[in-house]
Amino acid sequence: MSGQDGYIKPPPGLLPPPKTPDGVPEREHVPAVPGGMPLFTPNPSHATGPTIPSFRPPMPKGPAAPPAPPAAAPATAPAQVQRPASVPAPTWSLVLADGSNLTLSGATFVGRNPTATDAAPGAQLLPLSDPAKSLSKTHALLVPQLDHLMVTDLHSTNGIAVITPEGAVTVLEPGRTSPIAPGSQLQLGSFVVTVRSHTQ
Repeated sequence: MSGQDGYIKPPPGLLPPPKTPDGVPEREHVPAVPGGMPLFTPNPSHATGPTIPSFRPPMPKGPAAPPAPPAAAPATAPAQVQRPASVPAPTWSLVLADGSNLTLSGATFVGRNPTATDAAPGAQLLPLSDPAKSLSKTHALLVPQLDHLMVTDLHSTNGIAVITPEGAVTVLEPGRTSPIAPGSQLQLGSFVVTVRSHTQ
């Protein structure tokens, strides 16, 4: 029996149906859906390869807490400069106009007739003879230090002026402590003394 293309076709039922190779599953017959693509449902038994489990990240429970601030470093006390034991303490003195030398062994109130105040309750009292009476009763407080003599004008009537070895003159502010270098002169009213310092 020959067809339109010239080839001879055997009658139906003469040839056996084609066989499916071993190990290959037979293809399922899926009826066509009118007007669309044929529906195909995959067979789970035909899936190959390992099954990859699905992963869903956990939902955050709330806003993240801010990081804790770094711990503050412990405060350290400022270093204090102390005089080495091998260095002797200086001795301070006042040299009067007549050459008299008055030693200052510690905090000292000076004036015509000084009295101690709350500024230095245990300070020494050094009365000065002033015929002109330009000195106040308690004129100033002198406190020896390592390198300077600290001088405080105790609101005296005629004030205090400092004359440096170079000749510079400074009037001290009442109630304020000022450092005075060795070799300077203190003019207490019209009473002038020279500040000296030497090591023992």
